[in-house]
Amino acid sequence: MLMWIFTALDVFVLITIFLTHYAWFISPMMILASFVYLVFKGVLFFGEIMSMVDLLIAVYLILMVFGVKTFIFYLIVFWFLYKIFFALTN
Repeated sequence: MLMWIFTALDVFVLITIFLTHYAWFISPMMILASFVYLVFKGVLFFGEIMSMVDLLIAVYLILMVFGVKTFIFYLIVFWFLYKIFFALTN
């Protein structure tokens, strides 16, 4: 059950990052919720590599608020699609 909740929240974060990157819809509450979720999950499971990547993505999400847009966006999209795919097929 917890895996499905994390997967749904990962989809939410992916949508938020996608919308923020292309500046189609920038909602401070969506960005803040995504940031808090990623930091919470990163701290909760701190010893794991995937959680450390989540913390780095949280930092990049804050940088996106200030207009930073790099190729890292595509790596993040691939990362979340990878996590979602394996969560759904597992």
